[in-house]
Amino acid sequence: MASRLRAGWGAILILTLLLAACAQAPPRPPALPPPPLGPQEAVLDQALQEFYGAPYKSGGATPQGVDCSGLIQAVFVRAGVALPRTVAQQFREGRNLAVSELRFGDVVFFNRFCQTRKYGLFTAEMIPGLTDEVCHNGIYVGQGRFVHASPKGVFVSRLDAEVWRVSYMGARRYLPY
Repeated sequence: MASRLRAGWGAILILTLLLAACAQAPPRPPALPPPPLGPQEAVLDQALQEFYGAPYKSGGATPQGVDCSGLIQAVFVRAGVALPRTVAQQFREGRNLAVSELRFGDVVFFNRFCQTRKYGLFTAEMIPGLTDEVCHNGIYVGQGRFVHASPKGVFVSRLDAEVWRVSYMGARRYLPY
């Protein structure tokens, strides 16, 4: 009788292990490779690599020091696209885009880092969305990320981060897709 019980438990154990193996989620497929870049996008990518980590410098437009609109202007001129110098001027150029249309090389705009204005006890920077002024931008690089020059230098941020999500003002496309 004891051997029958052991055989019964053994069968239950094997069956349990088989069912557990079937219940596991299938392995994740490998990440898709990025889409091939055209010649202008490849130039943008190369220029962004050169500027990545550059220090912030108000009015700057070189890898030795750059501000947000200087980064946009310098990177796009290398791809053969002449853009004006300021964020507000750049916002008036190009084709308006929805977030769902964003592709590598599109420029995203925000009302973050605007000149601080006092509103009673509060400042415009303390109240997201208080101003409709565009005063910061960056280059969308895919997967919800963008490269921009902030007071911390040139680095990558996520569009879905709270600070960028609430200050998002729109996007423009300057490249012919």
